[in-house]
Amino acid sequence: MAESLPYFGYGSNLDADDWKEWCERKGHDHVEMIEIGNAYLIGYQMKFHYYSNNRKGGAADVVLADATAEVPGALFILNNEAWEAMDRKEGHPSYYKKKYVTVRTSDGETKAITYTVVEGKILDKYQKPTPEYEALIRNGLKRRNLPTSALDAALE
Repeated sequence: MAESLPYFGYGSNLDADDWKEWCERKGHDHVEMIEIGNAYLIGYQMKFHYYSNNRKGGAADVVLADATAEVPGALFILNNEAWEAMDRKEGHPSYYKKKYVTVRTSDGETKAITYTVVEGKILDKYQKPTPEYEALIRNGLKRRNLPTSALDAALE
């Protein structure tokens, strides 16, 4: 079962307050999302090539890149309610889809699940995120003492 793997969160999903507020607005009361620790998505880079109507701007995605690339984020254990909520938040499978990935942690490499934008929603050009959305990502990285270089590169 896919949900037995940890969830690799990146982008705005690194902001606990944003997640909590979304769950409260949508009626997800029994969400359990336990942070395991920092992780790096190996062989991917962050991009803003998807326009989110909810965010009113570009939203983060991760795409395959060369083997030296990596995207910082965090690993979480989600209960069933949290997986359902995350699927709903990410618009799975119409906007973002679940993807099996390999991440690097302080203990080595492990398998995880993340979400990537579905091919039909990817746009040909850069979609500028709102300052508020960028701040959610930046603050989530800084709170975990993670580098912002992947975010900065995606914003250029």
